[in-house]
Amino acid sequence: MTNHPQTYPARPGPSGPRPPIAWPLVFGLASLTLLWPLTSVTGLADAIGNPARALLLIAGIGGAWIGVVGLGHVARPIATVTLTGLVAGVITLAASVVVTGLGAESGGMSGAPAFAVPLVAAEMIGSQTLLGFLAGLVAAGVQRLRGTTTQHGGSR
Repeated sequence: MTNHPQTYPARPGPSGPRPPIAWPLVFGLASLTLLWPLTSVTGLADAIGNPARALLLIAGIGGAWIGVVGLGHVARPIATVTLTGLVAGVITLAASVVVTGLGAESGGMSGAPAFAVPLVAAEMIGSQTLLGFLAGLVAAGVQRLRGTTTQHGGSR
């Protein structure tokens, strides 16, 4: 009996390096988060009420992220929208500091005491990143339903 190594069919894999992240798209979509402080500065937040503002902006921004990435031919939708959420969190944090200042003495960061500012910052960035990840999963699902992704995770 001859001892030959058993061969297995080749598993599908990427034919090359992963497609790059579309950074202009990430920053463009993340900039939508500036609608939050804009509604505050313009007084629109007081006019429509904070709960309604939160629901409208979260749904609108999330819908835009999912729509643009899910309906577009964007490679790596989960990574793209997760990074969008991360950048949006940093933008939100920076805008909060610019608009309201830093620390309780200036009324900034929701009046958080100075020792809590890093925790508030981590929560701002972390929650936006988590929302980006969840929106990325939905966008990837939309792409899959539309048949716009390849088996290698890139776009056609």
